[in-house]
Amino acid sequence: MPAGFSSYLENKLTDLVLRAQAFSGPATFYAGLLTCTNGIVARSTTYATNNSVVVLAADGLYHLYLVTTGGQTAASAPAYPGYANETITDGAATLKEQQSNLSQGLSPFVEVSGGSYARVAVTASLANWSGTQGAGTTTASSGTGGQSSNNAAITFPTSTAAWAAAPVMVWGIGIWDASSGGNELFWGALTTPQNIGTGNTPSFSAAQLTATFN
Repeated sequence: MPAGFSSYLENKLTDLVLRAQAFSGPATFYAGLLTCTNGIVARSTTYATNNSVVVLAADGLYHLYLVTTGGQTAASAPAYPGYANETITDGAATLKEQQSNLSQGLSPFVEVSGGSYARVAVTASLANWSGTQGAGTTTASSGTGGQSSNNAAITFPTSTAAWAAAPVMVWGIGIWDASSGGNELFWGALTTPQNIGTGNTPSFSAAQLTATFN
């Protein structure tokens, strides 16, 4: 998945590693779901300025784009390389990739709300997050790929109202250091964006949520 550290976390790690400034990671992480206003971009479809959509880019991953000039998309898709912050002319519409805004927690970084939604707490521990040597491992990291993943399912509450009724879709996940508000730490796109209606219980099974440090 396209993903990134937040500017907050990048700054804290820079100061910790290079500038001898103290920083302790959170004892508990909180996973939350991110939405876009208009789901997966469609052909020959009119979007308004400031609509947000996701596009399956040339890198094979979904990226979030903001419509900066409203208009109708082309009948045939133009190339979307998936470069950070790229601007694409798609028919009469112009769309901009949103990596910078996502890393800063700025619009169109929008979290689900209402309908009994709540972030899910996951304690920072060897038991809950795998070592870099492989999914499901519970000893100190010794791998070379820099990737960790959840060792147990991360399950959200059952929705009592739609969290992402069409055209809205849940496209990504964010990780914070608090159950509400707080500092965004990471963000990443889902493999497949989803609508979430009433009575749904979204869940990430073990090893499905990955974080890579490289």
